[in-house]
Amino acid sequence: MRHLFTAFALAFASQLTQAADAKTGPATATFHIQEVKCSTCANAIDESLRKLPAVTKVDDLSESSGFAVITFDAKVVSHHQVAQAIFAANPVHGEPYVASLKFTVPDYAKGDNAAKVDALFAKHKSQVRVELKNKARGDFVLHFEPLAVDGKKGPQGWTLDTFRTGLQALGLNIELK
Repeated sequence: MRHLFTAFALAFASQLTQAADAKTGPATATFHIQEVKCSTCANAIDESLRKLPAVTKVDDLSESSGFAVITFDAKVVSHHQVAQAIFAANPVHGEPYVASLKFTVPDYAKGDNAAKVDALFAKHKSQVRVELKNKARGDFVLHFEPLAVDGKKGPQGWTLDTFRTGLQALGLNIELK
């Protein structure tokens, strides 16, 4: 019995360490981007993203994909700042590039979860606008409002971690698409 308890304790400690390591590592998110019509558009966005010191990787960005998988240091910049860098890219065809995140909140439609999640969204309404796509599945699209960066260091604007923490407090989670 003592060996079983020790094995369980070691496994639990290992999971805690992995969870802590995951929080300190880089963040990767799929940003869905409107108005990317050619490779020059993709290059303009990539160039703008590379100006953020924390962006380490931009994958799958092309005129045909409609998205970019972006890896960045979430301790330095936020998802909002990444979306703002996409918006700030020089628009080749006149229309700005608009980034959004797609996600699911499983169990959104169960019980009073919808009201609780909607109240959480309301707390962030000055930073993001959230569009419900499918209530039964809990599918959403998150649109970023313009961000006024104030010159201080560190993440500014909306962060996925803050939102995830709020959902976890409600006993829910988020799955990015």
